[in-house]
Amino acid sequence: METRMEDCRSLIRQGALAAALMLAACTRPAGIDGQVLDADGHALAGAMVTLQRGVGEQGPSATTVFTDAEGHFKLPDGAPAGQLHARLLNYRQAEDGTSVKASSHGVRISMVAEPDQAAVAPASAWLAGAATEDKNRLVLTCVSCHQFPAPAVRNYARLIDETPHEDAADARRQSWQALVKYMNYISAWEFGRGGNDVEPDPNRAYSGGDAGPTGALIAKVLTGPEQHMSGYSYGAPLLANARTVIREYEVPAPNAVREAITLDDPDTLYVADVSSNRIVKVNAVTGAMQDLQIPLDRPMGPHTLVRGADDTLWATSFFHGTVAQLDPKTSQWQVWPLDLGGGKVPGVHDLSFGYEQNLLTDATGLIWYSDIGNNGVGWFDPKTGKAGGYPVLPVKGRVGGEQTYGLVMSADRKHIWYCQLGIGAFGSFNVETRKFETTVQFEDQYAGPRRMTISDQDVLYLALYGAGQLAEYDTKTQQMVGVYDLPDRASAPYSATWDPLRKVVWVATSNADVIYRFNPADKSFAVLPLPRQNAFLRMIQVDRHSGELITSYGNIVEYVHGPRMALKIDLGDRPEVSP
Repeated sequence: METRMEDCRSLIRQGALAAALMLAACTRPAGIDGQVLDADGHALAGAMVTLQRGVGEQGPSATTVFTDAEGHFKLPDGAPAGQLHARLLNYRQAEDGTSVKASSHGVRISMVAEPDQAAVAPASAWLAGAATEDKNRLVLTCVSCHQFPAPAVRNYARLIDETPHEDAADARRQSWQALVKYMNYISAWEFGRGGNDVEPDPNRAYSGGDAGPTGALIAKVLTGPEQHMSGYSYGAPLLANARTVIREYEVPAPNAVREAITLDDPDTLYVADVSSNRIVKVNAVTGAMQDLQIPLDRPMGPHTLVRGADDTLWATSFFHGTVAQLDPKTSQWQVWPLDLGGGKVPGVHDLSFGYEQNLLTDATGLIWYSDIGNNGVGWFDPKTGKAGGYPVLPVKGRVGGEQTYGLVMSADRKHIWYCQLGIGAFGSFNVETRKFETTVQFEDQYAGPRRMTISDQDVLYLALYGAGQLAEYDTKTQQMVGVYDLPDRASAPYSATWDPLRKVVWVATSNADVIYRFNPADKSFAVLPLPRQNAFLRMIQVDRHSGELITSYGNIVEYVHGPRMALKIDLGDRPEVSP
């Protein structure tokens, strides 16, 4: 360290600006390092070691790294003082946490074997034994706001199990039915925040469905106290290595973090908070946060975030069919409240984007969107604010419960492709002829195509939320290339993201606390575990400069338990830079 400092001072005396920057790097504390061992002193590979930032410290709220084959770990240089926590399937940390100072070296963390995985296994583990159709229906119905069965849900199951009943099966069914009714009213409250009185609707995407059938389904699948778990495995090779770093940024309550994105600067995150009219701007280096208020005199609830080709930020809304654009250089907003005429307002969900994840317009400059409120596709003109829409044609045999959800645009900018979440279908619309052209149905109406992506070869990848699968569809040949089982079929894959840098697909899961990587070249999966339970993911973006993954824990609504954080993930797969 002293040699490095003297080299830096020597360069400073030469008056080089670069040397001044180098001095700052030299004076930055070295990273915290150590080893994770079992009770017998054997190294534990692949353990997640998380540094929870201490009070008054700067930087991410938490930073996670992984141990190598010898159990060694190293946090990035400049890591602050805090508490270290280790996490690994089939183990628990011997102590509650390990306090460390900045630049602590040789830290030893001891873990003991723990066959009960309840504290580390994801919610999906409790659905492993369910029949396929029951699991698909349950995920599609119950995993939109929170994981199922999340710890709070499992605690409810325990209360039911511990209460004496003459007819236990009937009491269980009625208990779950009552909870589903409550969930539906919470859903109505959430959507009613926009200013309209919203009655519980069992056909809405964020609803528990009809209380009777859903309650009976839950009672069929969850038959005991649900407090213990064993035998869960990730089911795919670990993606993490000793250079992988997961940085988490907690957005202060009250909030309902939905999505996160970067624009031109990979160290600046923009986080949507659907509980308010704000985007939270996060400095990824210091952890400092700034609220950017959307200038609207009624609730908007920023929802989906898309990067403009000019590095502006586009946001759609939970309420009132609003689209907003932020100029990050000036922090100024432009807002378009959309009106379809006759008092009809679109439910703007996804905006048209291409394989680079940038917003795409058609040849005339129109932006296209999926209209979840009216089961349609629509357009709006950012120059005039005018908007229009087209209801999706009924799909034979699957009428009722349709919701147009994900939306992408092909490279020719003549076609948009959309998902219909509630009926297991997707299709295309020609934006020049204004005609629907292709409709594809999955065999299972509960497959749940939610959000899709498109590759640089115009291949679609669809996250099948209910089925726990990934579909690959060639839009040029209009052929299904394949439908692939995820390593965990109860993982609830919310979205797929094409990575133009690595030529792979990232799958965000809502129910499994992991991210999957799918390699189209060999059809293989790898898994990146996340450092906490209730890691409900909705969307993943690939930063175009750094290649880092940007995502968030999107637990909504306000009453849902779970982390509310933005994430920045350095996969550690870039070549190491020599000093």
